[in-house]
Amino acid sequence: MTDEAATVTGIVAMIRVRDVMASAAFYRNLGFEIGNAQPKEPPFHWAWLYQPKAANWKAAGNLMLVAGETAESPEIKAKLVLFYVYVSDLPSLRAQLIANGVRVGDIVYPEYLPEGECGVTDPDGYALMLAQAGRDTP
Repeated sequence: MTDEAATVTGIVAMIRVRDVMASAAFYRNLGFEIGNAQPKEPPFHWAWLYQPKAANWKAAGNLMLVAGETAESPEIKAKLVLFYVYVSDLPSLRAQLIANGVRVGDIVYPEYLPEGECGVTDPDGYALMLAQAGRDTP
């Protein structure tokens, strides 16, 4: 086996959700699009979402949703999983989310991220931290 054959070329988080369509609609607010789904027509059992504006959307900016029972409460889930999402214009995205009826936290400016960040929770209780991308952000 060569080194290249053993190289990981990407990783995509897959999360269990109660309703794939509702979760896909939430993530559409963040600019994600459905790239593939099964079955091909709604209601979907799973969907692969991608961020078409990501620098390399084939290796970054992907998320998979799969319909299934979620054993943990949203409170526990928020503590176990956190998606840290870099955005190009945090104040504008926050305003857009609020206009679409999404509850979003205030922008705070911690020492480790002086450009700002704010929190939001998806329909299944997964926590997302939206962070203003800086010059050195991938």
